[in-house]
Amino acid sequence: MRRPHLDYRFIPIYLAAAIGPFSGNIILPMIPILKNDLFTDVSLIMLSLTLFQIPFALGQFFSGGLSDVYGRMKLILAGFLLLALGFAFTPFSTDIWFFIVTRIVQGLGLALISPVLIALIGDLTEPSKRGRYMGFYSAAIQAGIAIGPFIGGVMANQWRLLFMIMAVFSVILTVCSWLCLRRIAVREGGSLGDIAQNLRDTLRYRQVLILGAIGFLVFFSYLAVISLTSDALSVFPYYIDPNAIGIILSTSGVLGIFTSSLAGFLTDRFGKLKIPTVGMIIAGASLIIMALVTTLSDSAFPLAYIPNLLESTNQSTNLTGQAFASLLALQILFRSMFGGIFWDFLVLMSIRGIGISFVWPALLALSVEVVPPQMKGASTSIFSGMRFLGYSMAPVAFTPVYLWMGLDAVFIIGAALTPPIMALIYLVTKNKIEKPEWLPKKEESKPGLQKRKQKSHNKNLGHKR
Repeated sequence: MRRPHLDYRFIPIYLAAAIGPFSGNIILPMIPILKNDLFTDVSLIMLSLTLFQIPFALGQFFSGGLSDVYGRMKLILAGFLLLALGFAFTPFSTDIWFFIVTRIVQGLGLALISPVLIALIGDLTEPSKRGRYMGFYSAAIQAGIAIGPFIGGVMANQWRLLFMIMAVFSVILTVCSWLCLRRIAVREGGSLGDIAQNLRDTLRYRQVLILGAIGFLVFFSYLAVISLTSDALSVFPYYIDPNAIGIILSTSGVLGIFTSSLAGFLTDRFGKLKIPTVGMIIAGASLIIMALVTTLSDSAFPLAYIPNLLESTNQSTNLTGQAFASLLALQILFRSMFGGIFWDFLVLMSIRGIGISFVWPALLALSVEVVPPQMKGASTSIFSGMRFLGYSMAPVAFTPVYLWMGLDAVFIIGAALTPPIMALIYLVTKNKIEKPEWLPKKEESKPGLQKRKQKSHNKNLGHKR
């Protein structure tokens, strides 16, 4: 087996891993602009996030199983072409509903890709080093999380152009995937009945269901925090500039690029229980502190606001309208970036991002290890589908809480989910992973019997020599 980190086939895998969270998160700092351009309010923008994620989540329940039967390559190519189509039509949105339809198409395209990537990594890596490669995969996701809000904030006023660029990039990635992955040998052939049976068999593994529940709860809390924080910071009493909001949301992703890779190596070294548990403790603690920050009048990281540039400007100075607007925009950005609340959220959101990045490598590795090889795709489908189902439900579920009780309530609920998640991580890792009792004993004994025969044969050869 070739060393995966030197294998050109991993290039499209990691690029494809990044494009999912990138395309999902680019609209977060655009929320104030989209509300104006599409004549809507924050509730419908949150609905667009949910309706992007629901087909993304539901489609993943089947795409991995389809790749077990029909091959990984076909699913990946179909997903990229559908994604490119959705991106190409988004710039023509004149209202929120057309925008939502194009986002649904994008979600369907990503649904065909995401579980297949995890299964591919499982195909190309060995268990003893799988954590680090899943860490690289998680780092690619973090890169998408980091770059998405930043690019979305920078190009908030040119969001139509941004989606057109994404369409072109998706086509390029389709060609790259075909060139790099077309020669991967996979078992092909089967029927829809085989896929359904494969999914049913996979669901009988208790660890698969527990992993799905963990993924659901982690993403359920994660997206609620970042999406509603984006809106809260743009209105009273914070009025933080969209570019500064993009920096806040992107920084945790940038750090996650490095911490995810580190978490992968640590997972191989210390096991799949300790590292994600430590990550959840870090993430939960940061949410508790953020809840306190939103209820206190003083900053947790006190820094003086810069002077008001407009007040210090001589009123008699002749300023053109463009110069005045530029000076006002500069002041808003600087006061946002150097104000106390900016640093509060920058630091605490970064800490939370680091904590979450410690969770995924272990879970991703487990999703291909708790089942036999022929069920890898189905297992990753269930795991990915469940975690992105939580991702899709979070905005709609948390928005009423946010509008009624404020952002601090969202943080408190997210922190309250930490202990159940840690308990589930313990359950899925406490015992040695075994095949379920329903599998025929003959099938279980054959591999072991063959190994014993081979060992005996090798010993006899050694004695003869």
